[in-house]
Amino acid sequence: MKRHLLSVLFVAFVLAGCGSDPEKPKPTVDIEPPPAPAEKAEKGDTGIFGWFGGGGGGSGSSSGLRPEDRKGVAVNAYLWRASLDTLAFMPMEQTDPFGGVIKTGWWVPPSTPNERIRVFVAILDTRLRAEALRVTVFKEAKKPTGEWDATSALDPETVTKLENIILNKARAMKIQDE
Repeated sequence: MKRHLLSVLFVAFVLAGCGSDPEKPKPTVDIEPPPAPAEKAEKGDTGIFGWFGGGGGGSGSSSGLRPEDRKGVAVNAYLWRASLDTLAFMPMEQTDPFGGVIKTGWWVPPSTPNERIRVFVAILDTRLRAEALRVTVFKEAKKPTGEWDATSALDPETVTKLENIILNKARAMKIQDE
């Protein structure tokens, strides 16, 4: 046991000695400042939605993205817009167009005030296909004590219906753009 402990301590000291030399100068990186608003307007940048073909200049690209914007976005623009349109009635908690993640806040349907739902959408690909879309719905029911119970059963068809709505909207958007 002692021998094992000594071995571990020896390895820890060796690794601790592998630190950087404090006298070496640190490398510096020149960071280019962001373009001024006038430069953005000249380039046709219409903000975050301009990246997804939502405002501007008719790029002629079948994906809805301008060629200069494609390098940072790894999700399908039609699936992204269709997901946002479909979930627009719910409060948005997190939207990440580069990672393809949409997370809504809790929403209480007016018809069932003792239930609430939250939706998580992940867009996994740049192609418009069903496998590129992953939807997860969380449902909670209010207990008589007023606390929310996360073990509430969700109809399995709810996720399928929501995915189909998003896919159909995305396909319609693509057809409209062509």
